[in-house]
Amino acid sequence: MIKCIVTDNNGVFMSIKRAIKKFAEKIFQSKWYPNKKILLESVPDMSCQTYPVFQKMLENHLNDEYKIIWLVSDKNDFKDIHIKNVKFMNFYPKTRFEKIQRMYTLCTSRAMLYANRYIGKVFEKQLFVYLQHGTSLKSRLKHCREDENNESDMCICLAPFFVKYDSLESGGISEEKFVITGYPRNDFLFENDKNYIKKIYPNKKYNKVILWMPTFRKADNSDRVDSTFDFPLEIPCLYTEEDCKKLNEVLIENNILLILKPHPAQKLTLLKKLGLSNFVVLYNDTISNANLQLYQFIGATDALITDYSSVYYDYLLTGNNIGLTVDDFDTYSKETGFVFENVFDYIIGEHILNVDDFISFVKDVANGEDKLKSKRDEMCKLFNENRDNKSSQRVYDCIIEQIKRRY
Repeated sequence: MIKCIVTDNNGVFMSIKRAIKKFAEKIFQSKWYPNKKILLESVPDMSCQTYPVFQKMLENHLNDEYKIIWLVSDKNDFKDIHIKNVKFMNFYPKTRFEKIQRMYTLCTSRAMLYANRYIGKVFEKQLFVYLQHGTSLKSRLKHCREDENNESDMCICLAPFFVKYDSLESGGISEEKFVITGYPRNDFLFENDKNYIKKIYPNKKYNKVILWMPTFRKADNSDRVDSTFDFPLEIPCLYTEEDCKKLNEVLIENNILLILKPHPAQKLTLLKKLGLSNFVVLYNDTISNANLQLYQFIGATDALITDYSSVYYDYLLTGNNIGLTVDDFDTYSKETGFVFENVFDYIIGEHILNVDDFISFVKDVANGEDKLKSKRDEMCKLFNENRDNKSSQRVYDCIIEQIKRRY
């Protein structure tokens, strides 16, 4: 009996949804209706892939003709931003009026661009673009909702090599909908402005900077677990306070600043208590408060340490050294998995399994030694079809072309 009731409710819901779509298409999208709106989304707000495309919209004065609307966590955070025809709306409505306003905006937007939180296409003519927030490396299938992404009209991609993988991992976007543009956020990597680091750490003294970006493993505020490997300090390869202090001494000796940038959802509490001089923790809020984009900061560093994060593909564009903390590789392979059968045939970097390996990598960076650079350069050509700072322009051009075709 319960099963029948649930099925009936779902049927009613789908009928209402279809009716709303038809209503939107016939009424709101008629020729006489003023519907020149473009909806944008990203996490964090005004960042990731979407923000550089937004910049191109402003550079090309698209906001003279279109209203550009950002869906954000809290619109009050942007009350001091005043740009012609640029508005902010809560992604999750807080009042009944906001719910109606959001639905109206969805029904009257010619295009919607998203990189993180799924919005959902409303009517057939509407352009629905998935900008992605990372290229396939670890498997996303167990976390992907069946209804996500399959309505997308277009999905950007780094290279032809990834199309089949991204199609499988995206939740249903067919291969012919992928366009090889490169990632807009990667344009920032080419700025290579060392002042970005000084802006956040004005009192630190260093010759080189290593950025450490571990992938997600566990979160405080959800049940999601990608690896059950036991990390006493909640980070790979460093298992005791003594390990951290030993590493910090080597960093001081070699005049290196190591910046740990954890995944936004990652649990991390113990490391902050140590107060180490050359081993610091950086959060998204600090970057945004400095009026920087994350990839501007990444591009200003001298080396990267990561593991199974897709930032690996992006950072190849810098040509800088890359280390890989892979102490939980076997556990991660079993519990989350990868898109490649032989991962390390493609992911090239110095393997770090413990504090001694970590120290060895730090010394290599300090001394300018990079034994795997030629192999990484080969992977960069495979993984990045466009190795320049014009990805934002390519994405913008594709979007404008598609809008003109539809309207």
